[in-house]
Amino acid sequence: MKSFLSRFGSWVLFVLSGFDRLRLAGESRLLNHGRGVQSYLWQQQLLFKDFPSHARELTEALRRRTEASAQEQDLPLLPLNSPNTDKEATALQLAQRQPGRPGRIAVLSCVESCSSYRLRKNAQGLIEPRKEVARCLHYYHYFQHERLGLCYVRLQSWFPFGVRVGLNGRAWLCRQLEQRGLDFRRRGNLLLSVQDVAAAQALLDEQVTSDWPALLQELVQPVHPLWDYLHQTARAPYYWMTEQSEWATDILFRSPDFLARWYPRWLRHSVENLGCRDVLRYLGKKVPAHGYGACTHEAKIDLRCRPEGARVKFWYGTNSLKLYDKEAPVANAVRLETTINDPSGFQVFRRKEGAAAGAAKSWQQMRKGVADLGRRAEVSQAANSRLADSLASVAEATPLGQLLEPLCRPVWDSQGRRHRALNPAGGPDGQLLRCLAQGAFLLQGFRNRDLRRQLCPTAEDAAAQRRQAAAITRRLALLRAHGLIVKIQRTHRYRLSAQAQRVTTALLAASQADVARLSGVA
Repeated sequence: MKSFLSRFGSWVLFVLSGFDRLRLAGESRLLNHGRGVQSYLWQQQLLFKDFPSHARELTEALRRRTEASAQEQDLPLLPLNSPNTDKEATALQLAQRQPGRPGRIAVLSCVESCSSYRLRKNAQGLIEPRKEVARCLHYYHYFQHERLGLCYVRLQSWFPFGVRVGLNGRAWLCRQLEQRGLDFRRRGNLLLSVQDVAAAQALLDEQVTSDWPALLQELVQPVHPLWDYLHQTARAPYYWMTEQSEWATDILFRSPDFLARWYPRWLRHSVENLGCRDVLRYLGKKVPAHGYGACTHEAKIDLRCRPEGARVKFWYGTNSLKLYDKEAPVANAVRLETTINDPSGFQVFRRKEGAAAGAAKSWQQMRKGVADLGRRAEVSQAANSRLADSLASVAEATPLGQLLEPLCRPVWDSQGRRHRALNPAGGPDGQLLRCLAQGAFLLQGFRNRDLRRQLCPTAEDAAAQRRQAAAITRRLALLRAHGLIVKIQRTHRYRLSAQAQRVTTALLAASQADVARLSGVA
């Protein structure tokens, strides 16, 4: 993101990063597998043959109490004929009958897919409960929450009574701004202006560190008729997970002409110049110099033109990174959005599950549990920033000759020492610049030894290795004098400057273009 703001900062009005849509789920760890259900039946002193009638009684109690509660509070209760119906729009339409009503505004019911249990014979011929895909009635409770804005709670009416919660971080932010008396203007879930940008970003950061189990309990418990039974009698509390998270970085620009001029270039760069290896790097995967390492899922880039605008989407497995002009053509905004459906490919620094409180932390696989939501936010923001920096490196209207001209002149450093001119278009200097443009170097930086592996033949004896290292050191000093690389503090690594990223990207594009195409552009 630093490179993007360095390149386009004068045109940027403000930037906000935080959660957009969140879909969270509550499931009982005890009732999430067949052996756990057997344990539950043993605790409740129920025979397997009595399980269907027991589950049916719980379902009838949930439905009866839910519908009675809606009638007591004079809430609209509407059964839907299809799960494809836009439930949010339907709930808002029903809420118009009682405008300004806080809290719960509508209850919708719909038959949808679920996971439930049936009695089946096992390999030994014995009856046992087995988890299967089924279809049952679900209740959607929609709220205009005083703190969270528009959100919903979905209750499954069949055993084991799973819960899903949907909310929007931007709607939550708007409620926070209202409560603090800060003026803002919005369109949909995009803020077009805000009185205090720093305060708005701080509020988005606070969302990440919320007490999520307490927040979800506060939302679900009042509308869940079986909450006390599941938590006290059955001793099967909900374990809260994040099914899907969207982390959005909104960049608002001062001028619609600026966005109209640059956005098509960013789309074209994303489709023409980026490949699968770039997609993997943006989404935090380590890609070796040859092959794809441990990356086994499909990576792809998808461009779609819709009535509201064009967007490009980078996929790896079920996770994605998206670029689109939000609320076009009314707003002068671009949104970078990382969606994580499968967190298992990321890591979080934590203790092993079940370890003692004083156990040492280590890098572990990221879980779906809300405890890892903070780490989700970190990796999502990193993905957005990598894509933004890539856009900064290609969005260059300066002619290539004018861009390279300063490099073709000698320079003097702060100590008055003269450094020769570079030949960026060819020769050893051009080879070095093209080498530095590798995605791994852009992502992680590079060391002397990394360049030696790329540019120098393998040397067996120590003396030859020292000579090669010294030669690379001199070339690094030359690049530093020209302002193309920057040393990372307290490390032996360097990174490309924003200017160098534009230069190397332009050189790569020019070296890969054929003569006919270059002549047509000229």
